[in-house]
Amino acid sequence: MFLGSNSATPDVNSSELATQVCKNTTNFSFCQAAVYSDTRAPKADRYLLSYIVFGLAYKNATNTSDYIDISLESMEGHAKDDIIEAMQKCQGDYKEAIQALSEALNDLDSETFEGLDKLALDVENSARDCEAGFNGNSPISEKNRNLIQLSNICSVVSELFSYS
Repeated sequence: MFLGSNSATPDVNSSELATQVCKNTTNFSFCQAAVYSDTRAPKADRYLLSYIVFGLAYKNATNTSDYIDISLESMEGHAKDDIIEAMQKCQGDYKEAIQALSEALNDLDSETFEGLDKLALDVENSARDCEAGFNGNSPISEKNRNLIQLSNICSVVSELFSYS
């Protein structure tokens, strides 16, 4: 998803801000892989790091939304109604996530940092809501888990602005 051949993973004992953020997430390895897929991460300050992580979440959410659109087209006449309905619900959930992430990126552009944590939580809730709609039978569980983990990173980065 976001691992590139040019990703430079730092020493776990690094004092880099990105590594410090990852140490406060729910999945350190996932965070490292995601954040350090961007070559700017090793030297990023909190502002740039916020752009990186909210941008990764935005890209993930838009890619998943596109995937849902394509899946729904291919499911017509071939899938159970409950799966189609759940995918349609996910389509709405991901549109909400994309909207929240767009708002977060716009807030970063205007250097408005209050509310980033709430937007990150909104994104996480959208992915969780999508997953719940399948009652344990989701064909996009991995995509939902990835967005949940990315939103967790966004939430941790948002905390960097609570002391400014």
